[in-house]
Amino acid sequence: MTRIAYLDIIGGISGDMLLAAMLDIGLDKSDLEKDLRKIVPGDFRLVVTETRRGAIKATHLDVDLGPDYDQRLGWDDFSESIARSKLPNSDLTKIRATFDCLKVAEAEAHNAPVGSTHLHELGTMDTLIDIAGAVIGLRLLGIETLHASPIPASTGMSSSSHGKNASIAPATMAIVKNHHIPVRISTMAPPAGESITPTGAAIIASLAQFKPSNINIESVGYGAGTRNTDSPPNVVGLWIGQSNDDTPSIEKTATAIGVNAQSDVVLIESNLDDMTGEEIGHAIQVLFDAGALDVWTTPIQMKKSRPGTILSAMASQENLQQIADTFFTHTSTLGIRVRQIDRLIADREVIAVTTDYGTIRVKLRKIDGTITQIAPEYDDCATIASNLGIPISQVMNDARRAATAHLTAP
Repeated sequence: MTRIAYLDIIGGISGDMLLAAMLDIGLDKSDLEKDLRKIVPGDFRLVVTETRRGAIKATHLDVDLGPDYDQRLGWDDFSESIARSKLPNSDLTKIRATFDCLKVAEAEAHNAPVGSTHLHELGTMDTLIDIAGAVIGLRLLGIETLHASPIPASTGMSSSSHGKNASIAPATMAIVKNHHIPVRISTMAPPAGESITPTGAAIIASLAQFKPSNINIESVGYGAGTRNTDSPPNVVGLWIGQSNDDTPSIEKTATAIGVNAQSDVVLIESNLDDMTGEEIGHAIQVLFDAGALDVWTTPIQMKKSRPGTILSAMASQENLQQIADTFFTHTSTLGIRVRQIDRLIADREVIAVTTDYGTIRVKLRKIDGTITQIAPEYDDCATIASNLGIPISQVMNDARRAATAHLTAP
C-alpha cells in the first residue's frame, strides 16, 4: 500500500503551519534543520512550542533568524540558493516548481513580467524555509502522495506593504484560480482576515492533489497559526496513513517501467464549429509559439449535426495563463475546459550524426537508461529530401543506420 497524507485545512494554511503540523505528527526537528541547512544560507533556528487553538492541541512554529537579521531577498537569491543546494534532485525539482508557482502569481497580481516583481513580505529567509521545509518534511515522513481539502473562504481584509487587500490576497487568488484549488463556502462563519498565505497556496498547488482517495489513518497532527481564533480554530490538520486504493500511483507506475512522472501538466480544450481550417492551423502554430507542449485536433459532431473540431493543447501548469489567453485571442471560442493531468515521459537525448546526405539530428528514447528507439528529426530529413529530390524514407533510413553505427562504435 502507498503511504499518503491528507491536509485538513480547517482555519487556513501557511508554510509555517504546515511545518508545525509535520513536527506535531512526529517529524524530527533536528533532521529537518539538518536538511534545511543544505539549502538555507545563513543561520536560523526552528522554535517549536505547544499551544491550543480552541479545543485543539497543536504545535506552533517560529523561525528565529537572529536579532540583527534584516536581509531582503529577491527571486535571484532564491534561485541561487536552490542551485547551490546539496539536497536530492527530486527535492530541488519540487522546490523550484513551488517558487515558479509563486513567481507567476506575483507577476499576475502586479500585472508585471514574470520574475520582475519586488518581494516584500515574501522576500525573507522564512519563505525559503517554508517551501524547502515542506518538501523535505514530506520526504522525511515517507509520504508518497499528499491530498488536501478545499480551502476555506474568508471575510474581511488583509494588510500588506501595499496597503489593505481582500482577505484572499491577489497573489493567493491568482494561485487559487490558475491551479483550480477548490474553495469551501460554508454557512458557518468563515475565518476573518487572511487565512491562506501566498506561500501556503503555492505549496499545496505544487505538492498536493485535490481528488478523492481512501486512507487508513495511523497518526494525526495539527499546526497552529499565530492568530488565536476558535471560530474556526486557526489550525491545519495533517493525517498520515496507508492508502487502500489498489490503483498504482503515477510515481510508482513511472518507477516500475523506468520512465519519469510529470503531474504539473494541464490539458486545455475547446469545441469549435465556426473556424476555417486555415484559421485553426494558424491557432495551432500560435499555441506552439506560446509554449504548448503539444497541440492537436479531433473531429466531432456538434449540435444541429454540424461538424466541428476539438482543439486541444497540453501545457505546463505555470504556462496555463498564456495558453488560455492564446485560445481566447486566436480562436472563436467562448469558453475552454481545463483539467490537470498526469503523464509518463521517457528520457530522451538528441545527437547529431553524419550521413551520406549531411548532418542529421536524431532523437534517442531511453527506458531505464537503455535506448529503445532511434527517431531521425523530421525537419532535417524533409529539407534534405526536398533539396535532393529523393524519398524522405531513404534519408531517414540512412540516419537510423548512422546513429546505430555511432552508438555501437567502440
